[in-house]
Amino acid sequence: MEIKSIQTKKIYKNIVEQIVYLIREGSLKCGDKLPPERTLAEMLDVSRASLREALSVMEIMGIVDIRPGEGSFVSDLNVQPFLSLVLPLLLKEGNTEDDLIEFRMLLEIAGIQLVIKNADSNLDQLNELHEILLEMEEKIEDADAGARLDVKFHSILFSMSNNTVLIKVLEYVGFILERTVKFNRSVILQKHDKARDILKCHMNIYDAILKRDTVLAQQAVERHFEFVHQCM
Repeated sequence: MEIKSIQTKKIYKNIVEQIVYLIREGSLKCGDKLPPERTLAEMLDVSRASLREALSVMEIMGIVDIRPGEGSFVSDLNVQPFLSLVLPLLLKEGNTEDDLIEFRMLLEIAGIQLVIKNADSNLDQLNELHEILLEMEEKIEDADAGARLDVKFHSILFSMSNNTVLIKVLEYVGFILERTVKFNRSVILQKHDKARDILKCHMNIYDAILKRDTVLAQQAVERHFEFVHQCM
């Protein structure tokens, strides 16, 4: 497990980001015990106070379970406390588009694992994704149709997780999904004529699901949102 030392003012945030990255790329798995505080602080080159602050934040977000006398363990994604933490930030004044993109990416990277796990029981929805991609290509010059199909594509992804919490999250944040997709597509298409690149991003996600390749799917989701962010 490769851990980089932390060198920044916002230390606890960077600790959280690094632990989340290790979970996403598979170095840390659900149920794994983190190294003892002293050891982990030395590996990260941070103070134990900063590490405890990061662990507390991750516990609130549902990323780790802290068990007194036992240590800290990687937990399943618990979306409800995460939403309680994040949604107030989305309602603050100012430009939140970057935050919304990151929020969607976090949800979809977490959810894509379940999508692939349950793909064999959701073949009808998998076929529906294919039909959406064909219609996206057919209406490549129609920005409004593209936005509608984009929303539909990601909505089906959530439903294919077969996870009631994630599906409920989609109900809670449906307005965020629709807002970000429509806003992002309108800006990108106005500035870059990137409709085919957006289509390719969705095709890569679909192809990874067909291959039942979780790592490839997570990478495709991440690249999709990175592309959107770069074009903004």
